[in-house]
Amino acid sequence: MGYQTIRFRKEGARATITLNRPKVLNAINDVMLRELIDVCKQIAEDRDIHVAVIDSECGRAFSAGIDVGFVKDMHPWLGRWVPKLLHECFGTVRFTEKPFIAAIDGLCLGAGLELAISCDILIATERSQFGLPNVHRGIPAIVEAALLPHAMSIFHVKEMAYTGEFWDAHKAERRGLLNAVVANDALQNEVNLWVEKLASKPPLALATQKDIINKWMMTDLETAIDYSIQTVLLTYSTRDQKEGMQSFMEKREAKFTGQ
Repeated sequence: MGYQTIRFRKEGARATITLNRPKVLNAINDVMLRELIDVCKQIAEDRDIHVAVIDSECGRAFSAGIDVGFVKDMHPWLGRWVPKLLHECFGTVRFTEKPFIAAIDGLCLGAGLELAISCDILIATERSQFGLPNVHRGIPAIVEAALLPHAMSIFHVKEMAYTGEFWDAHKAERRGLLNAVVANDALQNEVNLWVEKLASKPPLALATQKDIINKWMMTDLETAIDYSIQTVLLTYSTRDQKEGMQSFMEKREAKFTGQ
């Protein structure tokens, strides 16, 4: 399928989704949301893909946020489909049972930040900036911004949401928002290292772990623990689990097949 707002390519076990609206700093519109949903479904169904990366064609931004032209006249009652579509898209990234890496270079704001934090690993260049500038447009931050209290202190979330100020990459890392900050010319190398690291792990175990972590975030403690116990038992029926245990006993590298 040809896409208007993104590019999609596969290289071995890696899939790369490139946000491709550079003239508007990858502002997110309905076309991009629907194309992201479609490509995530392809990734979910392709057993050869073990890791997905979301990056940007634009040298100035991962995404500067929602396309204002897309939402500026949204009616309070009839416009509910817009946040629902945002949530469907970001939720598809969150619940696709393969790890997603956000490779961030430049502005990562509003809905662009929500897309990034829907991924599993966030890597940013030193020149990147983060923020929820929604308040400057007279609206609150919503949808997947609700994930932020899972990443950092509620007081830091309030600071970001109430002030609309941009944070540099090092501040975002200190506040718990990023896995790594790298030099501006080192992003691709760092992403490649993470892809190699994750692609070497048993894909079924990673899928199960992502599912369990999502449950941890969505339910009470006892329910989350019980779900973890019940779910992990399913991995004991996989060949990868048996290979992992056997390779440990034999003191050799495991050879996982995704079965």
